[in-house]
Amino acid sequence: MHLPTPTEGGSFTPPPPGTHPAICYRFIDLGTQVQDFQGERKQARKVMISWEITDPDVRMEDGRPFILSSRYTWSMHEKATLRKTLESWRGKPFVDGDFGPNGFNVKNLIGVGCFVSVIHKEKEGKTYGNITGIVKLPKGMNAGELVNETVYLSLDEFDRDTFNKLGEGLQTIIKGSPEYQSLMRQTGGSNGADEYPSDYGGGSGPDDDIPF
Repeated sequence: MHLPTPTEGGSFTPPPPGTHPAICYRFIDLGTQVQDFQGERKQARKVMISWEITDPDVRMEDGRPFILSSRYTWSMHEKATLRKTLESWRGKPFVDGDFGPNGFNVKNLIGVGCFVSVIHKEKEGKTYGNITGIVKLPKGMNAGELVNETVYLSLDEFDRDTFNKLGEGLQTIIKGSPEYQSLMRQTGGSNGADEYPSDYGGGSGPDDDIPF
């Protein structure tokens, strides 16, 4: 799944606030989703990126590593949050050659380390850990080792086995997208259109000298 051109458009314990070493272990193409924005219903292609905090001294009570996920609009507009996040993460801006079918493939994000900054926010009586920044690791620093299995799902290069391993909630969101429903029509599968309406709810990296 290559970058688009800039014109394309339960109970949970959050990790502690602060800046932590982490590794990207999951990238999921959610397809086009409907959302309410300033009183208007808008459609936008969405993706979700997940990181595992690798500091062995920062763990949940059961010993598992904390994970953080963030959803982004699939856009490389110069003001798009996804573009700003990736540029901060790789430590250099994108250039024209990075976009389009022959440019940067986001699959390369899997396994790449970073520092992730977290703050706590209260909402409806619950505390959430929000990502405020992703930055490149210092040269020579190893982010640690992943515990979670890596996951990459693109609706442009769909893999049924990967999809089937996702949680029910994520599957439901993806099934509501027109991209998924189109795939099901092409393959003769059930697109779940009646059950899932389209507006449903909404290791270390490579050489530090080579931006991903």
